Amino acid sequence: MEGNLVVTDRAVGDIVGWTVLECYGVVGMASPSLRQGVASLLSRDRLHQGIRVDQDPDQLRIKLYIIVEYGLNVAEVAGNVRSQVAYNVEKMTGRPVTTLQIYVQGVRVGE
Repeated sequence: MEGNLVVTDRAVGDIVGWTVLECYGVVGMASPSLRQGVASLLSRDRLHQGIRVDQDPDQLRIKLYIIVEYGLNVAEVAGNVRSQVAYNVEKMTGRPVTTLQIYVQGVRVGE
């Protein structure tokens, strides 16, 4: 049987959002443009804030804009986010992530 499977940018964003929600050290998502306001705490109703997905048939590019908890090693948190997001997206979509850029937009004292 022939056919195509289309995974929308929003579906990939859902996978990324749920993954980031579970990552240790990430306390919020930020707007890609700091002019649009301050970061918000992670919540299920704001899953797509701070996530940008762009895909072609042979490429899957993701940009994340996160807020990290104060006192943690930023590089370690970002590395953990990178590996978890890449793993989950590849596992659930069957497509490798070709580019995953993580922008740490701020540091916040956890509540």
